[in-house]
Amino acid sequence: MNELQPFDLAKPTQAIQVAQVLQDFVKKNNLTASIQGKQYPLVEAWTFAGSQFGLIPIVKTLECLSSAHPLSGDSEIKYRSEVEVMNVATGQIVGRGIAICSNKEYSKKKFDEYAIASMAQTRATGKAFRIPLGWLMKASGFEATPSEEMDFVKDEVGDESRDFLLSLLDSSTYEGKVRDRLRSRITDILTHSDYDKAKIDLLANQVGIDGVVNPSAKDINRQVKNIAKQPAA
Repeated sequence: MNELQPFDLAKPTQAIQVAQVLQDFVKKNNLTASIQGKQYPLVEAWTFAGSQFGLIPIVKTLECLSSAHPLSGDSEIKYRSEVEVMNVATGQIVGRGIAICSNKEYSKKKFDEYAIASMAQTRATGKAFRIPLGWLMKASGFEATPSEEMDFVKDEVGDESRDFLLSLLDSSTYEGKVRDRLRSRITDILTHSDYDKAKIDLLANQVGIDGVVNPSAKDINRQVKNIAKQPAA
């Protein structure tokens, strides 16, 4: 096959060829994000896959949806983007994706406006390529969902953080039914916002080593461990 000509998506033997090329390229260049033990391809992996078939992304719209709350004045930077995937040889549109990004997302709170706009385009690009090439990603050994769509999973609080809150609860002034109720709430925590609120409350209600009558080595070790094992922000 002429190297200057793109592969034909409609020909299975060529598609299988591309799957191997894609797998090697993505692994060599670390173009995936590991989320809960699975490999989700970055947008660069999708655009590379598309390039093998003569498919390119075209940003159709980038719309600013930023606003401010009329009462609190709390502002939100928000962008919506629409991207199409076009076959260069035929001019045919083979995929379309629409996505939104906002600084209200936990991991995007410190993003500048240009970064919010860029991420909206990135997400829309991954979505657009997923339609024609999702099966190819699976055939290459990766997940068929763009990693940028999985930000909500990456933002979830992990078991390590919940275990830290439970250790704080055990050394807190809360007792009886109140402690049992809080324990149940902690095991259900998913967002960093709820985690931060719970941590502040529990740290403010610690017994403290001075409040323990005749503290044992175990009591002292627990106090030290609570300080040392606090998960990084």
